[in-house]
Amino acid sequence: MSWLIEFAAAAEKTDTLAGKSDHKEFLAAGLLGEVGGVLAEFKKHKREGSAYPFYRERLVDELGDTLWYFVRLAEVGAPGLLPTLPLGVPGDTGEGAAPLLALGAAAGRVLEAVHRSSAEGLRTALQDTWQSLRVVAVAARVELEEASKRNRDKIASRWPTEKKPHALFDETSPEEERLPHLFTVDFIERGTPEKPQILLRYKDINIGDRITDNIADPDGYRYHDIFHFAYAVYLGWSPVLRSLLRSKRKSDRFADENQDGARAAIIEEAISAIVFSRAKRVGFFNDIRQVDYDLLKSIQEFTKGYEVAAVPVWQWEEAILEGFRAFRQLNELKSGRVTLHLMARQLIVERLR
Repeated sequence: MSWLIEFAAAAEKTDTLAGKSDHKEFLAAGLLGEVGGVLAEFKKHKREGSAYPFYRERLVDELGDTLWYFVRLAEVGAPGLLPTLPLGVPGDTGEGAAPLLALGAAAGRVLEAVHRSSAEGLRTALQDTWQSLRVVAVAARVELEEASKRNRDKIASRWPTEKKPHALFDETSPEEERLPHLFTVDFIERGTPEKPQILLRYKDINIGDRITDNIADPDGYRYHDIFHFAYAVYLGWSPVLRSLLRSKRKSDRFADENQDGARAAIIEEAISAIVFSRAKRVGFFNDIRQVDYDLLKSIQEFTKGYEVAAVPVWQWEEAILEGFRAFRQLNELKSGRVTLHLMARQLIVERLR
């Protein structure tokens, strides 16, 4: 079985819109959109050159997404087409921008054929799209099979068939250097109605600094430590919380300096602030059960080189959504007792007694 047929079988299992009345139209629009993404990456590379270091990685991602929509549309709209498609290097690879224009034009004809309900036109347009994809891949020095594997890895990372959390990163550390598996922290609101502050108490001791919203238009960011707690629970990772609880892995010089150090904590704080900024625009994820994939990809880029980079995307999504669920509860209660259960992956907010 060829890699293309294997990829098509895997793609079918992740097609959440299969069976919808507008399924074919959605796939055609998706294909055109992803082809636009491929062209955009070429444009950025042409415009910015070496100042755009993400070019190849993102191009491979875009080609993988294009392949997903291509094989799904081929299976739905042109049964039997995929086994007939050539997989080798095309004889005529074209020059300059011609292959890119041909790819865009072919994807446009695919959309038109679906719009006109022309089965033969769709089959021909898909064949042209495949030919252009192969040519573009050669021009970009990218193997389409590599792009298909990257796409399958991405899907498994965000939409796995079985959600098995990554192991805690400090499992082999001495007990005093591990994040506690079960503990509570109180969020206590003080200050004035005009300038409220939050202090944290753990085992009847204040930890960290008193925090305000630090912005002219109050938005509740004073509760943002809940996000670090969510990262600890749902990712098993939080350099910030390790510092607050004095649980750094001092017996492991490498982990202490590189995984639990100041730079890792700064990255965690930056992720918290960036996600918060996005969350403000969508009601702090109230009634929303997914996180923008571009945001998740940005987080992956921030964390490269750190242990948390091994965590799949779905765990980041869960950590963000559950963190904001707890954030909304704390804002409503204006204080609260938070229980962190790392082994059960639970973050529980209760009213302070």
